[in-house]
Amino acid sequence: MLRGVIESDSDWSALLAPHLRIAVAVLEEQHITRAAQKLGVPQPTVTAAIRRLAAATGAPLVKQSGRGIVSTAAGQAFLPGAREALAFLRNARLELSEVIDPDRGRVSLGFVTSRGGTDVPILIAAFLAAYPDISFRLQQGSADALLDAMGHGLIDVAILAPIPDGANFGAVALDTERLYLAVGAGHHLADRDHVDLREVESESFVALTEGTGLRQVFDLLCHTAGFVPRLMYEGQEIATLRGLVRAKLGVAVLPPDSHCSEGIVEIPIASPLASREVVAVWIKDRQLSPAAARFIEFLQTSGAQVLSESL
Repeated sequence: MLRGVIESDSDWSALLAPHLRIAVAVLEEQHITRAAQKLGVPQPTVTAAIRRLAAATGAPLVKQSGRGIVSTAAGQAFLPGAREALAFLRNARLELSEVIDPDRGRVSLGFVTSRGGTDVPILIAAFLAAYPDISFRLQQGSADALLDAMGHGLIDVAILAPIPDGANFGAVALDTERLYLAVGAGHHLADRDHVDLREVESESFVALTEGTGLRQVFDLLCHTAGFVPRLMYEGQEIATLRGLVRAKLGVAVLPPDSHCSEGIVEIPIASPLASREVVAVWIKDRQLSPAAARFIEFLQTSGAQVLSESL
């Protein structure tokens, strides 16, 4: 059916290119109004673009469902390739600008939330001292979300912990971070200089959600200690977990708090596994922009030293 409507690849490209960003936004948001708001364009423009694509291709990307819309099978098949095409066009634009001026460009940097207030600003500041005209686009999230975004070409490099599995990643170690048992002030273990996790087997725990690097280490620590933790709360922000610990709603395995929050005591955990390696990762075989390649080279040669000297 498509073959009878679109006569050639050039016809398809000419039709699709102006509407690619709109199509991706609609398929991701599953909502015309939200897609228009996300793109900053009038809603009628979005509606017209989607209708034109449907009429020209004979394969609607979305369909009505009650008072909203959902992706059709064609839309679901179209979205991954459309995302990659957008990423390719973005990179092409950046590479062109960097050929014109190699000292300019943009790095898309992802990072887990726990590194946003510490490692990320320190590393960016040190890098910009050498390349002041390179800019950054920042994205924070869980380790799984960042790796997914990297797979879709949305970020160039991610700072996370621990190092992910997979031979397709390049990586450089930046830091080794010790983990502590965080308890509320007045907890019966608060005066201890170290703790074995088996001593808190019966406690209520608060932890990050699955898919985060810290949760992977926490699960491994508990498994090694021989128990399944009783989770009272799972969240996405370390700051929230600290608040719950401060309110004495549970204990948690957390990295050290650089702000030394009142009402929380951090106790070293007596286990060689109570640490995590902070790494920068990227996809090995992907062609990177000159700016991203320079940032990765900086991380490889100077990243760990910059962080150690900032302590």
